[in-house]
Amino acid sequence: MERRIERALDHEEGALDAILGAKIDSVGSETGATGGGQAAPAYGDVVAAGSGQAAGPVHPGTSPHASGPGIIGRARIAMGNLDRASLLAAIIGGAAFLALAWLSLLVARPETHISPVWLPNACAAAFLLRAQLRNEVPFLLATFAAGLAANALVQLPDHIALVFALANVVEIIAVLVLTRWVVRGQSDMNQLPDLARFVWAGGLVGPALSALITVPVMGSGLDAILRGATGWFLTNSMAMVLIVPTALLLFDRVKGRRPAASAHPAESLALLIGGMVCTFLVFRQTYYPLMFLIQPITLMHAFRLGSLGSALHVGAVAVVAGAMTWAGLGPIAAAGGTGGMTELHLLQAFIAANFLTGLPVAAILAGRDRMTAALEAGKRQIDLLTDNITDAILRYDMDGVCTYASPSVSAVMGVLPEALVGNPVTARLHPDARDRTMQTLGRLLGGISETERVTYRRFYDSPDDTPVFLEANCAVVRNPQTGAREGVIVAARDVTERVELELLLTRARRHAENAAQAKSAFLANMSHEIRTPMNGVLGFAELMLQGDLADDQRRFAELIVQSGRSMMTLLNDVLDLSKIESGQFTIDRAPVNLHDSLAECAALHRLTAENKGLTIDFAWDRGDESDNCADATQRPWIMTDGLRLRQIVLNLIGNAVKFTEAGHIRVSCKITLDEVQVMIADSGIGISQDRLEAIFHPFTQGEADTARRFGGTGLGLSISRHLATLLGGRIEVESRTGEGSRFTLILPATLVQPPTRDEPAEPVWPADLPLATRILLVEDHDINRLLMTEMLERCGQDVAVAHDGNEAIAMVIDSIMRGRPYDLVLMDVQMPDCDGYAATRAIRGEGIGPGLLPIIALTANAFPEDITAARAAGMQGHLAKPVAFAQLARTLQRWLPTRIVESGQPVATTTPAARASLLAHSPQLITRWQARRSEAADAVRAGLTDGLFTQPASNPCTRRDQIAALAHKLAGTAALFDEPELGQCAAALERALKRGEGAARCEALAQDLLALADGVNSADTQRAGGSSN
Repeated sequence: MERRIERALDHEEGALDAILGAKIDSVGSETGATGGGQAAPAYGDVVAAGSGQAAGPVHPGTSPHASGPGIIGRARIAMGNLDRASLLAAIIGGAAFLALAWLSLLVARPETHISPVWLPNACAAAFLLRAQLRNEVPFLLATFAAGLAANALVQLPDHIALVFALANVVEIIAVLVLTRWVVRGQSDMNQLPDLARFVWAGGLVGPALSALITVPVMGSGLDAILRGATGWFLTNSMAMVLIVPTALLLFDRVKGRRPAASAHPAESLALLIGGMVCTFLVFRQTYYPLMFLIQPITLMHAFRLGSLGSALHVGAVAVVAGAMTWAGLGPIAAAGGTGGMTELHLLQAFIAANFLTGLPVAAILAGRDRMTAALEAGKRQIDLLTDNITDAILRYDMDGVCTYASPSVSAVMGVLPEALVGNPVTARLHPDARDRTMQTLGRLLGGISETERVTYRRFYDSPDDTPVFLEANCAVVRNPQTGAREGVIVAARDVTERVELELLLTRARRHAENAAQAKSAFLANMSHEIRTPMNGVLGFAELMLQGDLADDQRRFAELIVQSGRSMMTLLNDVLDLSKIESGQFTIDRAPVNLHDSLAECAALHRLTAENKGLTIDFAWDRGDESDNCADATQRPWIMTDGLRLRQIVLNLIGNAVKFTEAGHIRVSCKITLDEVQVMIADSGIGISQDRLEAIFHPFTQGEADTARRFGGTGLGLSISRHLATLLGGRIEVESRTGEGSRFTLILPATLVQPPTRDEPAEPVWPADLPLATRILLVEDHDINRLLMTEMLERCGQDVAVAHDGNEAIAMVIDSIMRGRPYDLVLMDVQMPDCDGYAATRAIRGEGIGPGLLPIIALTANAFPEDITAARAAGMQGHLAKPVAFAQLARTLQRWLPTRIVESGQPVATTTPAARASLLAHSPQLITRWQARRSEAADAVRAGLTDGLFTQPASNPCTRRDQIAALAHKLAGTAALFDEPELGQCAAALERALKRGEGAARCEALAQDLLALADGVNSADTQRAGGSSN
């Protein structure tokens, strides 16, 4: 039943999580409320004496003993500050322990000094499990002293009294430590796991440990020791399992931490009294063994009264049964015969069976009640959510059939919930939304996605026949135990207004984009149409100025040139402004020499200024002094767009020259830690304060008559501000009418080192490269293959082409087996099936090292990690695409075999045959050669056996062709491995088979080939054996 309730609870929680997940967009954050009383101090915590702080109430599941790190923090005795409560508990607890011990010892059997029930240990453990003392050591010392005193009162020998007192303290400590270790927080006897753990700790381990300590004083014989230790263990264990759970449950009930039983108090009292009466009646007679009648009564207490009532009933049964048995009455006394340990053990067994019948069942029932309550609370929460949520909540199973619809479906979807439940999702889908909705549902049910969001048109339109749009957040519902998909939860809402706004926004954006494109196209066309005639006008006007003109004609021609240039400047400004407004303006950042750029801008306007009688000064401001940066090596470089920087500065200086009639213009620059400040100050007409912001608007100037007096369009400052913003800066202005203006361009101070000018590499000419070397190009892209082949052939190289890595591996190995290895491999890295890295590793794995066959990587990526990966795979170099001809030539010069000529020495060359001989000494290639030779020999031997060579050559035979092909491979490779005679014989057999020579000739050649092959095989075997020896 508990398992079914757990599954139902998990399903309800899963449904609630799915609803919340579908409701909240993406993944919502989970929040929880925490609260509680003041935390009790942890063991070992230091608390100021006299602080007056008291520990707050401790509820089951929370314990100060659990504040330490992990197990060590939980499983230890409290040894904090010694406070008044700890001392008072020690005094009272010691007295109570003495009284209970003396009472228990009064009924102890003289021969073993063991009481039939030992009360003080259980009472002490129960007290410490709930008392939450800051320091438990005084209480334990008091129990030890009380135990000694009780043993002395009954005149036990000193050594026995000392051992018994020590065993009692050790048992209490063991029960405390083990219980705190196995139970997280405070033990709750109303929960079956905690009850079982306490029975293990307090009913088994603790009493067993104390019984072991008492073994030395239990007697001299083995039988006496066993009887004494067993009696001690059973007596203490019985007291622990009876008293401690009852005391803890009673304590929790008094503190209000446990709810009262479902039964009425009168019913509870009647059941407890009835249980005692029944026990009395069973144990009053000695003729019939009716003890089995007690268990049903115990179960009834468990069902009706819960854990506490069951514990009280078990304790009451133990008291009645013990008293009656002690008086010689009842079935146990009758079965025990003469009494003694047998009678005691039977009584203890009966009490234990009664305990195991009542408390575990009560704990299971309490757990069921807790899960039922949680299930009901979850259901109430779901009902509250679904009944009051504004979204429509629906659930569909794996077949797409609706199994639940919330009441809010009526308002959102325009249909009653009953009309949706039991019908598939396709039953009420608008034709416009069918495909999209079914695709979304298919992805969810098919395991492609976990969550989806879809906006679709509702099946029913609004009363005024306008479309209604819904947005649905969908999430997969999974089985809590198996994780399998069980359906989909949907939260839908009306988003008609938002959809309409989005449509309007989309339409407006489309219109704006079309307008911007039309504007750009118009400006581009107009620019072309204007520039073409203006170039002619300016060109012919300048030609006229170069001729012999009268003064008035020259003046007219100069006016034409001046007007044309003004027109072109206006056109460029309009185009720049259009690009900036459309977001098509790009910034190209690079290191810029700030001093030289500003000096150049000032120099360009100096002649115009001097013609007006003005002076332009440029200075580098460094704090209190000005420095012209005469030393070029000390001039700063910044990272910015140099072209746009000059455009801004030229605009500002040009305005200063234009609007200044007399005086001077000063251009200065200052660099701080964060900023670069370029200041242009003039003594011109100035700008009124209320126009300082308006001058940055397009086609706007300082005053109404400014354009009439000085000309201009008012675009320069607007463009300059936009460019400054794109560069990450701004333009500030200070001005007074009639006193002049100061414009400050402020940019980020991104200082960089001057770029180094690399020395140009000496050109490599194709004539300087070795000619007719064999190069293998591995490239899967057809265009790149054609390009690289053309470049290599222009360098005078012999090029072979492989289309992928597998083909490259085969061609490299085949070239070596044929004795004509490649001199260099150019290997593309990214290829299908087998990439360049894998192909290189395979070639190196065959024993073909970099000293014999260099491999150069070809890739579009030239990052350091790519070069590292290429070298790790066994490549020697790296060429980045697109490959420049000079780079390719330098690579060939570096890696192709060269001739080394020393003074007075003959020329040493490395021929392909010599390199092939070196390659042939690779162990991997030798093994491959031996396998090929054995394959050919086996095929020839099988042909001789089957009479293949005696058949007429005119008859088509595939096996003859196969043997000829194997002989061809031997003929081209045998000499490479110092077996020229075998190669010649194989070549002769190949010719004989292909020409159709006589059977005798073919058989003779086959016999010769087998003889040579077998002889070589024997030699190889002998060499291998000698090597192993």
